Amino acid sequence: MSKARGSPLHQSWRTPENPHKAGLSRDQKAKIVFQLGSITEHLSRMRSDRGGSLLDQDGRFHTSTCLSRGLILNKRYTLTELPRGPFETERGYYQAQLSGFVQQAQTLPLDHHCFLAPVPARREYNNDAEYRKAATRWNDFVNIQSKIDSSENRTDYIIAAELLSRTITKWTAAPSKSNLSPPNQFAIHHPNLSVNNIYIDEDCNITCVIDWEFCSTVPLSMVLIAPGLPQSRDEMDPSLLHAFQDGFRRAAMADSQQDGTGTETALDKMLSCSRPVWLLSRILSLDSETDHRLLSDLWDLNRSPGEDMAETFRLRQSSKDYLALHRELKEEDQSPAEIARRERDYFRDEVERETVSRKLTLVSQWSSRYDELGGRGIRRNSGLFVADRKLWRWLNNCLES
Repeated sequence: MSKARGSPLHQSWRTPENPHKAGLSRDQKAKIVFQLGSITEHLSRMRSDRGGSLLDQDGRFHTSTCLSRGLILNKRYTLTELPRGPFETERGYYQAQLSGFVQQAQTLPLDHHCFLAPVPARREYNNDAEYRKAATRWNDFVNIQSKIDSSENRTDYIIAAELLSRTITKWTAAPSKSNLSPPNQFAIHHPNLSVNNIYIDEDCNITCVIDWEFCSTVPLSMVLIAPGLPQSRDEMDPSLLHAFQDGFRRAAMADSQQDGTGTETALDKMLSCSRPVWLLSRILSLDSETDHRLLSDLWDLNRSPGEDMAETFRLRQSSKDYLALHRELKEEDQSPAEIARRERDYFRDEVERETVSRKLTLVSQWSSRYDELGGRGIRRNSGLFVADRKLWRWLNNCLES
């Protein structure tokens, strides 16, 4: 085993969590990201007719069971009925990710994922103090009635899966995005690019990329996603996205044998798909913090005129099928006594915090949204209740006043 040349990128990449680190300039970051675009383009030309993980057998690579993040993260590796490939179609690949999403929502722990109460992210707040207050209020809120693994939250995620299924069907039924991206073609993809596995020299030249053990062939639409920096779940800063796409575009133009103008037009069509696929991949794998925002952004990019996601979601919540599903899932909820014990252990003597969280829970109609009469409560004429950054900022301002 040889030692990687250069130094890991995390040593010089400043983040909101480490604002005082002596980091790279914007131009230096753009130079690195440009190279990543070129590397991604070269990987996209290494094609396969099947999607799955690559295994070296007798000196030759074979496509085997897919180890995509959406099939193994969050204990999905324990799901025995989850399709794992190899996949022969793009739609089959995405449908397997969606199946993992649904099965996790039905039976597996959801950890910090609460669809209508997304966990606060540091980047959404002006300073550490504001973020910590929001994080505390969020923890208080989700601990009332054990919201995260409740039947209400699980049903919310299964409704979200239905909306995602519509997107996948529309996406994979569309004609090929360009003549450079034939349907049902797969290409090599590094699933976890981040500042931890990219190495650079003193001149910001990439010297190597490590951690290829989960390398897979995936749909070309997945390959075009700009890597998340600093971490793989992060969306690339818009100011750097242009550099990545420019690196990809220039490498493709240099490699292509086609007419220059036509190729550039086709490339622009391909690259325009990268954000919708990034949103889709993040939420399907639940490798995210703000699932509701991701779905909302994806909906806005794909919706038909006049469609409103919040209204569509509320209609699903009151439908007979989802009311019946909620009753079925509710049989697996914790007992009222167990929930009360957990609340006592969590809040102890924090009376003010507990009171605020209970009132927010009442206003949200959390426990009655899937009752037969849930639509007639105090929020019958209101929109979808989402406990996000707007709520926590408003609450903190009110309490401080």
